[in-house]
Amino acid sequence: MRPSSSTCQTAPHLGAQVLASRAAAAAPCFVCTTLLRSARPFTLAAALGLVLAWTPPSQAQAPGATPSAPPVIVAPSTEARDDVTLNVIGNGMARQSVTLHPAVAGEVAQVNFRTGQSVKAGHVLIRLVDRSEKLAADLAAARVDAAQALTRRYEGTRGTGAVPESVVDEARAALRAAQIEREQALEAVADRVVRAPFDGVMGLANVELGDRVTTDTTLATLDDRRALRLDFEVPEAYLSRVAARQPVTATNPAYPQRTFAGEITEVDTRVDPTTRNVRVRATLPNNEDLLRSGMSFQVQLQLPGQAYVSVPELALQWGRDGAFVWAVRDGSAVQVAARPVRRTAGRVLIDGELKVGETVVVEGVQRLRAGRPVRVIGNGS
Repeated sequence: MRPSSSTCQTAPHLGAQVLASRAAAAAPCFVCTTLLRSARPFTLAAALGLVLAWTPPSQAQAPGATPSAPPVIVAPSTEARDDVTLNVIGNGMARQSVTLHPAVAGEVAQVNFRTGQSVKAGHVLIRLVDRSEKLAADLAAARVDAAQALTRRYEGTRGTGAVPESVVDEARAALRAAQIEREQALEAVADRVVRAPFDGVMGLANVELGDRVTTDTTLATLDDRRALRLDFEVPEAYLSRVAARQPVTATNPAYPQRTFAGEITEVDTRVDPTTRNVRVRATLPNNEDLLRSGMSFQVQLQLPGQAYVSVPELALQWGRDGAFVWAVRDGSAVQVAARPVRRTAGRVLIDGELKVGETVVVEGVQRLRAGRPVRVIGNGS
């Protein structure tokens, strides 16, 4: 049967559309067949790559079209304070502590204390043999008595002319000299006695009855440990944050389950040029008498800081001009300069023009450009 005239008239139009679609479908097969039949060596993988890379003309992007907004994951910025917790090693010393030495050399006559005994200021701790010194003091006292009697006798004749005034003056001078000698003798007797300079607890005695001692001999120690002075060092970078009356806490290996609270009382006026640290002194009450002079402590000090903007670590980027973050403002990416202050717990404290609460990009920063629209696909907070 021959086709009708209407069919013959529409055939050219339908044939052109069918041929075009078939040509588009057959193009990859033609490329593969041609490459496989060519004399040059060509791998099947390369041929498949060309087929996958081929894009039909109807799907190609028109020249001059606006690029699509890149997908990003964002997170909000928050406010956080730059508070620092310092953990340092400190040394404890009694509030008052002294090592006792004799004022003069001699032989120990008495030891009047026990180790661990609490004594009051002025308590006689050690007495040296002082027989000669006491005799010298008695002799000096006798000379004073004689000089006083002579001076009174001369002064009784004043106005009679029996004794010249010059003789009276000499008698007064002799009396004064005798009194000075007596004071010196009594001082020599006092030097043979070692007394407690303040209230405290006695340490171990290093001498016994009959020992010969010199001024370099260590007799014992005395500590007023009602409170301990705790000395430690702080880096100079935190010097502006340290002040008197700041609280501190301390722990000691002897009492691992106990925490001792105190406060800063003094800050040194100089920074060590070698270590770049400054000495700080705190006071720990010792009402239970658990702490001892010379103990080591793990000291914890809370240093308050300023408030800064906090962003996730992934948001901080580095460029030719330094650190920055990508902020999302009105749906577009904005590069904001940022100076990192400190990293803490997966976040970074930054100083810059970024405001608290602004959204920053944490993933997808590779395709960002200043002013380019972005498409938020998730929240990384």
